[in-house]
Amino acid sequence: MSITLLLRKTVGQATIYLRYKPSREFDFFWASPFSIDAESWDAKSGMYKLSFKKKSPKDESQKILNKNIDEFNIKLNELKNNLNSFLLMNNYNVTKSQIKSFLDLKYGKNKKKSEKKAVSQSVFISQLIEDYIKEKSVFALGKHKELTSASIKKFRVIKNKLFKINSKLTVSDIDDNFRNTFTDWCTKNRYAPMTIVKELKIIKTFIKFAKSKKHKTSDEVPNWTFYIEPKNYKDPILSLEEIHKIKVLDLELDYLDNARDWLVIGCYMGLRVSDLLRLKKTDIIDHHYITLVQKKTNDPVTAILLDPVKTILDKRCGEFPRQISDQRFNEYIKLVCQLAGIKDLIFGGKMI
Repeated sequence: MSITLLLRKTVGQATIYLRYKPSREFDFFWASPFSIDAESWDAKSGMYKLSFKKKSPKDESQKILNKNIDEFNIKLNELKNNLNSFLLMNNYNVTKSQIKSFLDLKYGKNKKKSEKKAVSQSVFISQLIEDYIKEKSVFALGKHKELTSASIKKFRVIKNKLFKINSKLTVSDIDDNFRNTFTDWCTKNRYAPMTIVKELKIIKTFIKFAKSKKHKTSDEVPNWTFYIEPKNYKDPILSLEEIHKIKVLDLELDYLDNARDWLVIGCYMGLRVSDLLRLKKTDIIDHHYITLVQKKTNDPVTAILLDPVKTILDKRCGEFPRQISDQRFNEYIKLVCQLAGIKDLIFGGKMI
């Protein structure tokens, strides 16, 4: 067949072009509405590389990737079949302008000037995210509290990710097709399914914000739903028997004894490690409880000092253990648990 699909660039996001060349004198090019990461393109067959499909998908994200690849290739095949049918109906006696008019009409590229103007003025998603951060970083009574530094950092990570996928991405470009592109890109770069879903939810929030600011948005985004295949992972929880083994363990090394006391305190106070490891004697009120503002959420919290915690404080003359970093704490408690005979394997996600 003299109808082929090709790219005109070898890196980054690339438009897929349709080429019809029945003779040396007749060579027609048309920019289709489809695009793809150039690294995912099979130039020989003119489709998404089938080698990117997972042979035995293990989780929902891999199943979605396989489905998206199949659906994408079906659409490309339909494009060629549509043009071939048009040519056949006209006995292949057509001009380039007639082919272009047919394809533009078939794939919705005959837009009015006013619509083209609206698209050209659509705000870039990177700017929209910065506008969102700017507005939400200021406390508004009855509307929202200010963003935390962790949230701002997370939003800018997403912004940078979107820029890598498409540096000219606008708010109106965010639709179901882009969602598939985003999912494929994240899966290819080994992001966890939970991370992909969380970031898609945040992107949906950005688009809701854009719509409130009267920016042109896709009607598809508000209908996005999310699903994560449940994992049968054992929760990494210490039993009371295991905590007792850790409490009575005879540790000669001071840094392990210090970490062990932090671990026991954490088990009985239920604080995040970012809050736990910064506790001080001055946080104690009336010898029975502590109050603090959580670092992650900026919310106030009160925790009762139970007897096992008071025992450790008495051992240290009323002081909490010596403060250490999160990294050292995680490293040391693994050694403490090994010495206590706690060696069960725990299966779950791992940061790469």
